[in-house]
Amino acid sequence: MREIVGTIDDGEVEVCATADATYDSGKEEVTVALDACTRRVVAAGNGHLIPQPWLPHPERVKEHLPREEAVSFARDVFHSWHRKVRASIPAELHLRA
Repeated sequence: MREIVGTIDDGEVEVCATADATYDSGKEEVTVALDACTRRVVAAGNGHLIPQPWLPHPERVKEHLPREEAVSFARDVFHSWHRKVRASIPAELHLRA
């Protein structure tokens, strides 16, 4: 999952939250790898990632669940991560939704 949290720098930079979930059937375990990035979206630098010291560090969440609960769990973890990424953006950067 990847979602744009909002834009900064007059809409030239997107703040993104990402999650990559995998399921191990043998262990009945879901793992969700969480990350965040900013990327330039203007023509000259389209897609270029820009490091930001204020972004949360990547995280990994594991939970033992039956397969039928894994997708719902991953979505819940991602939504929580999305809120954390949004909250990490300094107010002076004037986030646009």
